[in-house]
Amino acid sequence: MSNTGMPPLRVLVVDDARDALMLLGIVLRSEGMLVRLAERGTEVDEAVADFNPDVVLLDIEMPDRSGLEVAVGLQQRLGERCPALIAVTGHNTEAARRLTAKSGFRHHVAKPYDFDAMVRLVVEAGAR
Repeated sequence: MSNTGMPPLRVLVVDDARDALMLLGIVLRSEGMLVRLAERGTEVDEAVADFNPDVVLLDIEMPDRSGLEVAVGLQQRLGERCPALIAVTGHNTEAARRLTAKSGFRHHVAKPYDFDAMVRLVVEAGAR
C-alpha cells in the first residue's frame, strides 16, 4: 500500500472468530495500517471512542450483539463522523446485501474473502 506521506489508516476489526480476527489484523498491519481488534460487538462503542478508526470491519453474526445493531447505533450517534463501515458475513444473498446497506454499511464482504481484495477495499473505504 502506498502511503505518500498520509497518516496510516486506522482500522477496527470486529469478529468473534478469533483466528480470522488475528489473521486479518496481521494482513492489515503488514500493509502499514494501525489496527485494533475486538472479539465482541459490545466492545465496539468503546473501541470507536478510544481508537477513532477510519474504517470498521464488522462481523454481522456475533453472539453478544449483532453487527447490524452495532452499525445502526454508530450511525445514529456519530452521523457524519461515523467511520466507513464494512460488513463481513457468511451471507452473500441479495437480501443480506440490502439489509447491510439499510443498516449503514458502505460495503458487504462475504466470507471467505480474498485478503488482497479486502486490503484494497479498506484503503478505498478509508479514503473518503
